[in-house]
Amino acid sequence: MSVPLAPLELLERSRRGETVDAESVAYFVRNWFGGGATDAQMAAWCMLACLQGLDSAAVAALTAELIATGDRLDLGSLGPTGDTHSTGGVGDTTTLVAVPIAAALGVRVAKMSGRGLAHTGGTVDKLEAIPGYQADLHLADFVRQIKDVGCAVISQTDRLTPGDKRLYALRDQTATVQSAGLIAASIMSKKLAGGASAIALDVKCGDGAFFATPEEARHAAELMVSLAEPWGRTVRWMATDMSQPLGGAVGNALEVRQAAAVLRGAGPPDLRELGLRVAAELAEASGVAPVGDGLARAEATIIDGTALAMAERWVEAQGGEPAVWTDDDALPSAPIRLDVVAPHDGWLAALPARALGEAARRLGAGRLHPSQNVDPAVGLELRAKVGHAVTAGEPVIVVHARDMALAEACVANLATRIVVSQTQVAAPPLIVASDA
Repeated sequence: MSVPLAPLELLERSRRGETVDAESVAYFVRNWFGGGATDAQMAAWCMLACLQGLDSAAVAALTAELIATGDRLDLGSLGPTGDTHSTGGVGDTTTLVAVPIAAALGVRVAKMSGRGLAHTGGTVDKLEAIPGYQADLHLADFVRQIKDVGCAVISQTDRLTPGDKRLYALRDQTATVQSAGLIAASIMSKKLAGGASAIALDVKCGDGAFFATPEEARHAAELMVSLAEPWGRTVRWMATDMSQPLGGAVGNALEVRQAAAVLRGAGPPDLRELGLRVAAELAEASGVAPVGDGLARAEATIIDGTALAMAERWVEAQGGEPAVWTDDDALPSAPIRLDVVAPHDGWLAALPARALGEAARRLGAGRLHPSQNVDPAVGLELRAKVGHAVTAGEPVIVVHARDMALAEACVANLATRIVVSQTQVAAPPLIVASDA
């Protein structure tokens, strides 16, 4: 048996572009958790992962070590179970739509989510915009709610992959989020420790995503599938467009409102389509719907109201106000609203997701430092999407803010970011690749 490399040796070889064996990667990660390697060394390795990539053996070793830092749930006694995850986007409220739909179909949905990372929003931040919602549940309560209600969505705990929580925070503060290997290990360690038998992945690509192209998204998806195979999990994936924000809002309470609209049968068409597709994939992968029938069955839960009723039970079970799904006034609102208007008649040609995500973060919808409190009410309301006809002087974006100076700066910034064409522009496709 070979002797694993010391942390410094691993960094030196990685910097030179040499292959590092999986045993040494595992040893390095264990040393960091145990205090034998420093945060500076882990940050350096994460930067190398971003610049040079990680091979599949290194990613598998990292994933296993992240799982080993905590407990693993066994949900086998609950029947068909499912989990879903997005690689991070702007305006991505898919979880709030897909979870109650899948649960209404009979999938026991057990989901552990994160907070906002870099310019992207976090599901836990969105859910905590709901008055009273408790994202921190003891594991026994988490499992009990999955059994009794049908679904639960919690934040990362000190018992399931606590190592990933620590690594997640370090990556956020050292600009080392954008690595396929690190993203795959982070996501799949949580999914595998969470215990669900079926997993649906939404891998974003484009301007506002961590993957630039559909090819990069496909590579990341296939890497995550390979991580799940030894654990006996069924994984479905799709790569979706993030050249513009998903849906019609960027900001926590604003996004909850639009998810509620979808569950009531309205809402943004792209968010509705993706939420239904993710729920359908979970239903088919977990066996509660025959292959090919998942989408029609998912649509039926919106038509008959069972998805909305499930959303109400889910939020109420976690201490939240269930009225948020039917009463927009049950959510917090910002006092200031300013418009970003179309400069001339035409068709909206660009609504860059990253710029809008960064703008919402500056307003307070995300974090510029770890201890910053998120303001649930602020953000951006999108009155048009790429391909829509717009009229000079009419709002394309509405800025929701608490501070006038921040609002005015946001308007000035975004006015330079939107592009209006005088020739008709086609809307980009939502789903750009899948395992189908």
